Amino acid sequence: MLRLKIHKILEDKPDWTMYKLHMKTGIRPNTISDLANNKAKAWSPDNLNKIYKALGLKSVDDLFEYVEDMEQEE
Repeated sequence: MLRLKIHKILEDKPDWTMYKLHMKTGIRPNTISDLANNKAKAWSPDNLNKIYKALGLKSVDDLFEYVEDMEQEE
């Protein structure tokens, strides 16, 4: 399953918070929280683009990770 690494990115950038990401991107705070905590049911390409640019990421690999889906293993 693909997951966003926003929470990890923010932890590695001590001067960044979800609120600051909201201010820099214009994305609703609740949406930022859902994305950062991988609770969002869908990812808007526009929002991902804004987050990617705001955080100054160099590769999409910095934004996504693949983890095995525990439900599929059962």
